[in-house]
Formats: sequence, C-alpha cells, structure tokens
Amino acid sequence: MNLKAKCSETATMSSYLTILELIARVRLGKEVEQWLSYVQEAESAFIRWLSIGKDKNQFIVTYFESFDEGDEGFHDVHEFSVLDPEDAPYGTGYEFDSVEEALAFATEAYGASIDKFVAGGMIYTEYAKHFLHPPM
Repeated sequence: MNLKAKCSETATMSSYLTILELIARVRLGKEVEQWLSYVQEAESAFIRWLSIGKDKNQFIVTYFESFDEGDEGFHDVHEFSVLDPEDAPYGTGYEFDSVEEALAFATEAYGASIDKFVAGGMIYTEYAKHFLHPPM
C-alpha cells in the first residue's frame, strides 16, 4: 500500500467523540484533541490545534500553533515546531476547575466544536484529512 493510500485509510478511521465520551475521557485523565485550522501566510504555513486533559484536579486546555512541517509520510503534529519559542514544547495552557469550564473556554476562545474532538494521540488523523484535501 502506498503512503497516500495509507493516509486516506487512516483519515477515514478518525472517529469524533460524543459529548458524553469526551467528558468521560477527560475526567478519567485521558486527553482529547481537536484540529482547529490551517493558515497560509506569505512565507509559511501553520496549523492550529488544541488538547484538553487533566492534571490532578485541574482540567487543562492547551492551544498550539505549529509550523506545517508534515508531508505525505509524516503527520505527527506533536513533533511539529511551535511558532512561538516561548510556548515550546507545550503550547499555551489554561487551567479550569471542571471539564465543562474547559470546554466552554475552548469553544469561546478558540472556536472549537464540541462534536469535533478525537481521542488523545489521534490528531494526526485530522492532519491527514487536511493533507489529502488541502484548502483551496
């Protein structure tokens, strides 16, 4: 199977979490992620994405802006260089007392969609979708 076919297969396997799955996963300490956008500027392109996780009794929204360093065979956005060296390697984090507060912040501050979260570690499938169908 060639790489493009593998990317296509991987991209179609992506499964968005229901709101109940999302909340349960985060409360159990499992991270969720969401692809936000692709931005093309004159000299470079970058991607925006976020994660929500739990650290002790706090829920953390982490926002990332990373250079688009992917290609047909490399989709691991966790490995992409962040735009602002001050954010490296952890992005910009915000703490909340509840998962509901974290979700409200993610939707209001970054335009996240409640129905577009994937399980932690699966953001590469969202990137693969973008790579196969780039914006015009």
